[in-house]
Amino acid sequence: MHRVLVYRRKFLPKSETFIYEQLLGHQRVKPVVLTRRPCNREQFPYWPVYVRRRFKGLAGWLKKKKIACLHARFGPAGLELLPHARKAKLPLITSFHGFDATKRVQEDRRYRRALKRLFRQGKAFTVVSKHMKRRLIRLGCPGKKITLIRSGIDLRKFPLQPPQPVVDGAFRLLSVGRLTEKKGMDTLIKAFARIRPQFPRATLTIVGDGEEKKKLHRLIRRHRMQHAVTLRGAQPHQEVGRELANCHVFVIACKTAKNGNQEGIPNVLMEAMATGRPVISTYHAGIPELVEHGRTGYLVPERSVSKLADMMKRVLKEQDRWPDVVIRAREKVERRHDIEKQRAKLEALYLRVLKKQR
Repeated sequence: MHRVLVYRRKFLPKSETFIYEQLLGHQRVKPVVLTRRPCNREQFPYWPVYVRRRFKGLAGWLKKKKIACLHARFGPAGLELLPHARKAKLPLITSFHGFDATKRVQEDRRYRRALKRLFRQGKAFTVVSKHMKRRLIRLGCPGKKITLIRSGIDLRKFPLQPPQPVVDGAFRLLSVGRLTEKKGMDTLIKAFARIRPQFPRATLTIVGDGEEKKKLHRLIRRHRMQHAVTLRGAQPHQEVGRELANCHVFVIACKTAKNGNQEGIPNVLMEAMATGRPVISTYHAGIPELVEHGRTGYLVPERSVSKLADMMKRVLKEQDRWPDVVIRAREKVERRHDIEKQRAKLEALYLRVLKKQR
């Protein structure tokens, strides 16, 4: 069985379940993990995970471990591995996920120039959306080297749930994501404040942690919504599933950050759609490839508090439309974001690259 080395500098942040899921279940290759900083091992049990703080002598180590192919997660990791891949004469695949094709490119000219070398010498690249593929091509990556491998979820962990009854207008809205600018939690809280006069018993729960936590707490106090908006902090994946099953509507107001940082497609949108909850989001990055406005969910422009508030009001009023929307949403996730199907695409890419290397 071919051994593929998957490199993630930090293995593994809690928000990167999608990387963990793509390590599992391969039939013809065996992924092994290399990291500089191990973390969250209880959440992501995997074997083997090799820890190397320094990469001196890495080419020889790769040969000793009988590695046949290298797979870097995120663009900067691809640049780290590139000289060692050349020295060991091993093919290198690099996966781009979001900031590495947006924020980092905008902030760091040296990184942008170095990407041209990676695109020239790397064997293959993966992206999670057509939107990101177009970005890579604009940055100089040959289109023929790019494979679209969408983020996927384990549908067994997110079965379709029956709708939650709404009692006396007590709608439960949920959002899940890191408390960072591109997730748009400030936009969401401001929009929620606008719907409160019409839906005074509605509540909003936000699951996640991050650098904007204090800012969001101040925003909640300013609008006097401490009793209606709850910041639950980061929660285990299993608890996110329970929150999705318990809510009525899922909302995430993603936006392009001031530094250019963008999403790929948030996995939690797929999880909410699979669970059978109506989703409201934004025309941002690859999200419209998943959420088709009016068919599998609802979309509004980025940063528009008024349009997000209007859409939330509309969705809460149109409960009779929810069943059709959530069934179409579940079907789309099953068709395009089943982790087993996306994992098979990744394994096929590994095998194609290995075949060309012979």
